[in-house]
Amino acid sequence: MDIRRTVSLGTVGFLAGLGVVLHVIEGCLPPPVPLPGIKVGLANVVTLVALFLFGGREVLYVVLVRIVLGNLFSGTLLGIAFFLSLGGGLTSLGIMSVLRRRNASLLWTSLLGAVFHNLGQWVVASLYVQSRALLFYLPVLLFWAVPAGFGVGYLGTLLVRSEALRRKTGSGPISPREGLGIDGLARR
Repeated sequence: MDIRRTVSLGTVGFLAGLGVVLHVIEGCLPPPVPLPGIKVGLANVVTLVALFLFGGREVLYVVLVRIVLGNLFSGTLLGIAFFLSLGGGLTSLGIMSVLRRRNASLLWTSLLGAVFHNLGQWVVASLYVQSRALLFYLPVLLFWAVPAGFGVGYLGTLLVRSEALRRKTGSGPISPREGLGIDGLARR
């Protein structure tokens, strides 16, 4: 195994561990608004950073380890919260991967990732509850996805642009399109 592969593996493990910690911490905090399913999704910052640093299988590993261990430590493994996390996490990773390949800005990737995360969770909840009443809750989830996606995207941008993080992971410079600048937002 060459040194670059070892550094990547170590960074993936670090990011997955950080995602687990953020998942557990956020689970202990009161929700930003007193509505079910409304969270900021701090652990998604880790997914976003992993996607922009690595992409491919590495980010999938980060997401799966984060979801499984986060729910294990939260005491919700194989419960509805686990399947909601898994559905949302994989759905958002799918759209964010497509956007990353198309060189979308980090902010737009995060915003659409948050929307699709809520859509994925809503589909899982709909299959579980089997009630049309959940259809009326979907606009609430999508409304709150916007500020959450923006916050996660902003934090992710700060981390990805961090010189120290780029040096530690050995990744190259970030193109202007991936940043938070107005031109990156306007082109999308």
